[in-house]
Amino acid sequence: MSDNKDDLLASAWNDKLTEDYVDQWGELLLHKKIPEFCNLLPSEIVLDIGCGSGAAVRAIASKLTTGHATGIDPTPKMLEIATKLTVKDNNFQQVTYLLAGAEKIPVESESCDLVLAVNTLHHWVNVNDGLNEVLRVLKPSGRFVSVDDLWEESVEYSQEQADDNENASCKHELKTRNGIVKLLNKTGFTNISNSDNREPDATASIITGYKA
Repeated sequence: MSDNKDDLLASAWNDKLTEDYVDQWGELLLHKKIPEFCNLLPSEIVLDIGCGSGAAVRAIASKLTTGHATGIDPTPKMLEIATKLTVKDNNFQQVTYLLAGAEKIPVESESCDLVLAVNTLHHWVNVNDGLNEVLRVLKPSGRFVSVDDLWEESVEYSQEQADDNENASCKHELKTRNGIVKLLNKTGFTNISNSDNREPDATASIITGYKA
């Protein structure tokens, strides 16, 4: 992974930020709903990009029988926390964690049925490179699912829009459902669907695109 070092450094968080994030956002009802949002099958090979403390990975692993879930994250402290929490889980043997960013995914080509990004797409250092990597690792007819907050309905999003600048423009677009759909189309995904879930404490947009 040495030739991916710059991407990892650019996207990695320090220990304090990591611990604060996990305390506030690490374990949510949203994560428990991920298998349902993705129409997960028990035999699937799954990759979670930006897995954080591993909550979505563990939710997926709990539904797998012959499948496997891999979580990648560019922050070593996140993976340390994820590993500790997962070892306590009965399904930990169906889980692998790897230090990596979206721009260079350390798994074989055409090896994954499902690739996830849960509230992480706008954090990727280079979203175009990342999505091309997603296409590489997906099996034919495999799917990519972006699960994210309904940013456009938030006060934070309105403030970002007011303060927008050229550097933030791309990230800003990745917080809009239409922006993500357009990007997936441009990258080559097909049969793209765009839905939302408005259950209390699990409100999210769910955008799915398939590899041809």
